[in-house]
Amino acid sequence: MKSLFLAFAILVHPVASFAKKVPAPDRVQIKPAPRPLPRPLPGRGPILRPGGPVQEKAPPAWSGHQHVFTGTLDKVMAGPVGRSFPPMFTHKLTFTVKEVIRGDIKPGDQVTASHVARQRAAPVFPEGKACVFGGDKSRGTLQAKNVVEFDPKKIDAIRLACALPLGWGGDLAKIRSPWADLPAKWPVNLKEGAKHFCASSGRPALGFGSGASFEVQKVPPEAEIKWTNPDGDGEYKITVGNPTTQPVTVPALRRIGEKILWDESVAIMCQSKTYPAPGAKGLSFETLPVTLSPGQKVSGIVNPLALEGPNWPKGGYRISFQICLGERSSTQSFYYMSRHHDGIRAKLKAGKPIRSVGD
Repeated sequence: MKSLFLAFAILVHPVASFAKKVPAPDRVQIKPAPRPLPRPLPGRGPILRPGGPVQEKAPPAWSGHQHVFTGTLDKVMAGPVGRSFPPMFTHKLTFTVKEVIRGDIKPGDQVTASHVARQRAAPVFPEGKACVFGGDKSRGTLQAKNVVEFDPKKIDAIRLACALPLGWGGDLAKIRSPWADLPAKWPVNLKEGAKHFCASSGRPALGFGSGASFEVQKVPPEAEIKWTNPDGDGEYKITVGNPTTQPVTVPALRRIGEKILWDESVAIMCQSKTYPAPGAKGLSFETLPVTLSPGQKVSGIVNPLALEGPNWPKGGYRISFQICLGERSSTQSFYYMSRHHDGIRAKLKAGKPIRSVGD
């Protein structure tokens, strides 16, 4: 009878049988929500996030910069911080130039360069100290790529790297040019007054020189396809001009008679590697430097999509080309759509034109 009454009580008041198992409100422990980390003001210190230790930067590639100089870093001015991950830090750096190793900046000049770095912690600069600067000009603005404290033990190696044209490398014992792997050997009697030579091809390290202008422009495609080839089909027009009132010679730009050998003169840097322009076979015969009369301009077209070696994007993504002539260069960002540009590359590899006959 007792058991029957107990069963009836549970059916009528089911909650009552478990009341002692539910903790009282004053015994329930509720953890407070974590407080968000304070957000520093733009440029005011490091922004740290999970993701492992900060990666060490690769050694500066001084030979890849258009402008290299020593000087004092007078002022560092922090700018906005992009709220990406990693964050994007921006700075303005002001220098007093001492020694110009490469480029057209003058000793004694005070120059300001922009610096952008996407990394976990804010970059630290040698403010107030002697340093070495490496960077490029884009749309008239000087952009700092490498700024390191001056080290007298390393400056000679930096000077050598910058005495070589863009895309050249190695040390005094074995200098390599972009044409080092081609079978053609440069004529042994044609020194052109150079101080350094490729150990493999014998080619002299010829610079662009001063006085001439250098410009690279994207060539519009024959057919523009929306969302597919906004940067064209890989063709770039290189123009070298003489804006002065005197003849200007460009040693790095070679010719036979009136024919300018663009493929044998231009180098292309892509994904930290250097290539001769597509179509280059090397120079084993005598050539001459191009000399421009006042006001004269000459142009040629190269297409980096014909290169063999870069890792070409799949789907749609950007790839960069640094088109070099002596110590002058222009870096071009190219949107590569594989469903379209793979076919362009196949045509180039087969030696077929990518434009209609007659264009």
